[in-house]
Amino acid sequence: MEKLEALNLDENERQVLQQIFNNRYISRIQISKNLEINKATISNLLNRLKLKKLVTEVGQGDSTKSGGRKPILLEVNKHFGYTISIDIAYHSIEILYSYFDGETMKHQSVPLESNKMSDIISMIKQYVNADAYYETEFGLLGVAISVHGIVNEQQEIIDLPFHDLEDISIVEAIKQVTNVPVILENEANLSAIYERDYQGNLEINNLISLSIHKGIGAGLIIDKKLYRGNAGQAGEIGKTLISNVATDEPTYLKIEDLCSQEAIIQHLTKQLNTTMTVDKVKKHYVEGDYTVTQTLELFCKRIAVLVHNLNSQMNPEMIYINCPLINEIPELLEKIKHVSCKFNSNNNNVAITSNVQYATLMGAAIAITQQILDVHDIKLNFK
Repeated sequence: MEKLEALNLDENERQVLQQIFNNRYISRIQISKNLEINKATISNLLNRLKLKKLVTEVGQGDSTKSGGRKPILLEVNKHFGYTISIDIAYHSIEILYSYFDGETMKHQSVPLESNKMSDIISMIKQYVNADAYYETEFGLLGVAISVHGIVNEQQEIIDLPFHDLEDISIVEAIKQVTNVPVILENEANLSAIYERDYQGNLEINNLISLSIHKGIGAGLIIDKKLYRGNAGQAGEIGKTLISNVATDEPTYLKIEDLCSQEAIIQHLTKQLNTTMTVDKVKKHYVEGDYTVTQTLELFCKRIAVLVHNLNSQMNPEMIYINCPLINEIPELLEKIKHVSCKFNSNNNNVAITSNVQYATLMGAAIAITQQILDVHDIKLNFK
């Protein structure tokens, strides 16, 4: 069977496949109950999915209390194929290879030596081998590209502040060397997709993924769907202006220039007259360095205000913060929650993201798999 034929699914097949994605080792009886479709129809659908090599049988479950035959359990066939997720970050390219079920195959981090997109594309091509199958049935299924900029519905980059785009279409450049579907998306949006589909969050309909790195952005999930706004510019909260009234003529600063992770590191580098990193900030904080502790106190207060404003404006069920600095110093999150709850006790709905290192890349893997299967509004819980 050809790859395109195997991926040509009808609506019932998609629903059954979603059940298997989101429920590890599920039986056809349970799928029948969950979807309220009779067992004979489910059996036929499963036979088609097995013929296409999308799902496999993995043994027997427990008998019911009344005894009887043990049910056959099913799971997504991770060896159906694989996807590649690429995050074009400020200092590096992060590459994640994922099996069809989302299980990680391998991760590579490649330092960037140039901010020109032509050079970045050349680097990516060295690490994307469309002919490699990695012991899968159909090999490479698709590629997802994450950028720290604004992407519209037409997969066009509206703004890319940290790299020189050179009028290059990233999607077309990667398609030329892979001949598979390629998608392009903002990194905070991908992190939000990951949080939406993460197993513990399957019942959450509205959430925000607050990405605090070189800048500050937010991925917005409203009624289980990614909200991108006009031209993909929703969530650009780092560009929110705040006034500096220290002089008679107030100036206005972008909030990300004051309290992004990069802004904090650069401020401490200047104050301490030494190059700072996340690890060094943590070390100085643990040692009680006055400059670092005071800087992070102010950072927490400003992020707490941001959290309060997001809650007031969007009223999400949860806000997930994706920030390596906060992940390394967990008590910062508690400080943020403490201050934010002073404004409103309901501001306690804040947590560190479920996977700081891989949330964006895993979200990218989910997004490209949804594209491949044409299941854009269906959650896929990955390993």
